[in-house]
Amino acid sequence: MKRILPPWSKEVKKALIDNDMSVKELSEDVGLGREYVSRVVNGTVYAPEIAERISKRLEIETEYANII
Repeated sequence: MKRILPPWSKEVKKALIDNDMSVKELSEDVGLGREYVSRVVNGTVYAPEIAERISKRLEIETEYANII
């Protein structure tokens, strides 16, 4: 079954594209490992504090919700 990304995850991915930024660059900016940031963005880890840091860095206003 295909996994559907929540709105916050979609906004992060769009912002990364718009900013010509990779997940690796994002992870460096927020001070965390690439794998962990990727899991938060893809919704396999629920981490509101990290999502807030990512949202601030990418200037995203879409609300992060429990997406697991």
